Amino acid sequence: MTSTDPSELSERELEILRLVATGVGNKEIAQKLFISSNTVKVHLRNIFNKIGVTSRTEAAMYAVRAGLVDNVEIQASEEDIDEINNDVYGQAIDSIPYPDKSELTTRNKFRFWAPILIIAGLIGLIFLVWRLNPGFALTSMPTPTLLPLQNTSTPLPHWNKLSPLPIARSNLALVAYENQTYAIGGFDAQGVSGEVHRFDPQTNTWVTLSSKPSPVFDIRGAVVNGQIFIPGGRPNINDQQPTNIMEVFDPSTNQWKTSTPLPIPLSGYGLVSYEGLIYLFGGWDGKNSRNDVLSFDPALEEWQELTSMPSARAFPGAAEAAGKIYVIGGINDNQSITANEIYTPSRDHENQNPWEIGFPLPENRLAVQAATIADTIYVFGGEIDHSNQKGLIYFPQTDVWQSLESSPAPLGNNFSLTSIGTNLFFVGGSFGIVFSDQNTSYQAIITLSIPIIIK
Repeated sequence: MTSTDPSELSERELEILRLVATGVGNKEIAQKLFISSNTVKVHLRNIFNKIGVTSRTEAAMYAVRAGLVDNVEIQASEEDIDEINNDVYGQAIDSIPYPDKSELTTRNKFRFWAPILIIAGLIGLIFLVWRLNPGFALTSMPTPTLLPLQNTSTPLPHWNKLSPLPIARSNLALVAYENQTYAIGGFDAQGVSGEVHRFDPQTNTWVTLSSKPSPVFDIRGAVVNGQIFIPGGRPNINDQQPTNIMEVFDPSTNQWKTSTPLPIPLSGYGLVSYEGLIYLFGGWDGKNSRNDVLSFDPALEEWQELTSMPSARAFPGAAEAAGKIYVIGGINDNQSITANEIYTPSRDHENQNPWEIGFPLPENRLAVQAATIADTIYVFGGEIDHSNQKGLIYFPQTDVWQSLESSPAPLGNNFSLTSIGTNLFFVGGSFGIVFSDQNTSYQAIITLSIPIIIK
């Protein structure tokens, strides 16, 4: 047994454990939490390891003993059983009955016809590709090629203008917590700001909260255990030098506190919270773009240096999907970086290389904002010539990029982005020297379409 202390489980793991204990299957968990079934399996694997159990039943009993739930009802679909047996531990769960003979007969028929159906489907796909592109040959081995961006527009009203930000500003941190967004810091017409505002999408209203003690811009935020962490940032518009101060906001008390400073002063970094830790990627140290990777443990209040990124850059987009963190785009020596480098936290030990290379951004963008919905990554910003109207969507499972429909109005530059459920929120920014009070949402609806990249 690895651990019996529930406090060692992350908020997401506790949430999934409670759902498992109340009889919710993997598919329903994925739907409730807006994540994929694969991500649920990854979390289950981690939960089982941490609490030292080998079955769903044992996990449910643990949840009861730990006081996480009152009643236990173990139910699982046939697919959930297969996922647990094959993907979590590869061993049978005695408490779940085997299918009867009629079910086995149906499966055997499916196994007989499945190869035939797959072959027929492949033949049909090859014929379709040939009709669309007569020059296609089975023996060809094309190198990765970028095709012109194509809109995936639909007649649905995806975009909505919401109640404007109380103080127009740019380069701020935007964080989602408990279905509300928090706009923190940035700079406005008066200079560097410490303003904090909370937006409730349900009521379409803003509330002013306690200001950040150290006003900064070029920052991002991350939430762990109900606390919002804001590391570093630039305190002076006329000075390139960032700070190493990290301040933490508690939404429940509307109070700020100071935590362990960064090992080096940084601004313009990528930031992700995952499994109870905060991961920081790259950034600007006042003179150069960095390739550092740092993690912060809020329980120990300690920073740790991890395996560096393959590419040094500031202002990258960073987003987590299915246990991996994708660091996308950025700037180095005033040149845009199109790299899409993938970091797996669980591999960063014992001389393993935690980095792999994904397909790069299909176009140059000076700096980007990234957010995840259902293990799919949305990227906006950085395209000054097009006023950031068009976004990109990245599918980690297939390593493919697609374009999204353009926003009906320009989004501007230096705005901030976060997600709640199936919605993206765009807040603040600027249009030239004019600051924006933008508060725009986008309903992200994933549809099947032809990808813009051929691999």
